[in-house]
Amino acid sequence: MTMRPDVAQREREHFNRLAEKVGEAGSHRTTKAGLQRMQRRGRMLADVIREYDNPYVLEIGAGAGAFSHYLLEEIPDLRLLGCDISPKCIEIANDRYGRRFANARFDVSDCTELHYGADTFDCVCGCSILHHLPLESTLAECFRVLKPGRPIWFSEPNMLNPQIMIQKNIRLVGKWVQDTEDETAFFRWSMARVLRKTGFVDVCVRPFDFLHPSVPDLLVGLFGVIGKLVERIPVLNEIAGSLVIQAKKL
Repeated sequence: MTMRPDVAQREREHFNRLAEKVGEAGSHRTTKAGLQRMQRRGRMLADVIREYDNPYVLEIGAGAGAFSHYLLEEIPDLRLLGCDISPKCIEIANDRYGRRFANARFDVSDCTELHYGADTFDCVCGCSILHHLPLESTLAECFRVLKPGRPIWFSEPNMLNPQIMIQKNIRLVGKWVQDTEDETAFFRWSMARVLRKTGFVDVCVRPFDFLHPSVPDLLVGLFGVIGKLVERIPVLNEIAGSLVIQAKKL
């Protein structure tokens, strides 16, 4: 199932507005804690793709390049193609990073109907994008464009986190925190099931990240350390704010 035209239009308009207002696809990414969260994700993904020789990476839902920036900081010569449904976000991303990083470019594309060839990329990745999209058709497209034996990597909101559960299910709260009316979050076991159904192997979906974007600047370091400790505690770690999703194509 591809994204319905009305949903696609709402998503496009929402992220165009955010890009024009705050220069990003989400204001929660502009705080010190929010930036540190993105930096950590960039390092995590860089560790995954460094094992491949001169990898060609597709980032879906790249927005204005907030996550792309940290991945490129880790691997400056990375061959990165970022795509997004928002023309305004892509314009900003190309202006910011397409000129600074020689092998990075950004392209307008619908993630449910990617206009790239099969078996093209060494990794397909994204940060907080799958929960905006029809999951099965998006993962099927990721599978199609991914080379055999290569990984996908995503970071997504965890539905077991109390705040996430409230804002994704009570729309007035979601609207207040700049969610769109169509987005959701994921349970890790159901995400793993859809990945396997799509054909992915070596599936790993785990909860991580207790650092909230609104943590005051002076407390970011302390809360970051505490959060990483809590991630190691069974059961309690299930309510972390995010899920890290990894799998490979056969």
